[in-house]
Amino acid sequence: MIKKHLLGLIYEIRHELYKIARCRLSCEDDIEDAVQETMIETFRSIKKLKKLESYKKWIIKILINKCNHIYKKNKDRNISFENVEGKTIYQNKYEQLEELDFYSILKGLKYEERMILTLFYLEDYSIKEISKVMKLNENTVKTKLKRGKDKIRINYGKEEE
Repeated sequence: MIKKHLLGLIYEIRHELYKIARCRLSCEDDIEDAVQETMIETFRSIKKLKKLESYKKWIIKILINKCNHIYKKNKDRNISFENVEGKTIYQNKYEQLEELDFYSILKGLKYEERMILTLFYLEDYSIKEISKVMKLNENTVKTKLKRGKDKIRINYGKEEE
């Protein structure tokens, strides 16, 4: 019964899982593998879940671990956000910022900054929740969030006149 209920819960957050996996992985097949492996691991480990209310955070922790494993395994094959050299053609073009998608904007950021911004802005996680999911101090999360936003401002902000 719990596994059937969990399947419905996973189905509800599948788009969120995809967005989070996309922060770490660039290959569509790897993203799908991470989400699928997360679902399999979730079913195998369901007994470890102490409170059903915290299922989402628990699943996201599993997903982050799966993404990190896939990233390390396929490091030579993948081009990640970290490996993209140079700035985008939109640098310092505030007017064109609206044409970019969220992931294009995150390209110049480090993995943790991308993940924190995604959880904070796309998934509406609090600083406290992000710190638990990512196993970071709350102040570290705040700092990385601010640095990520500052980098985006520098890359896509209005040019000095």
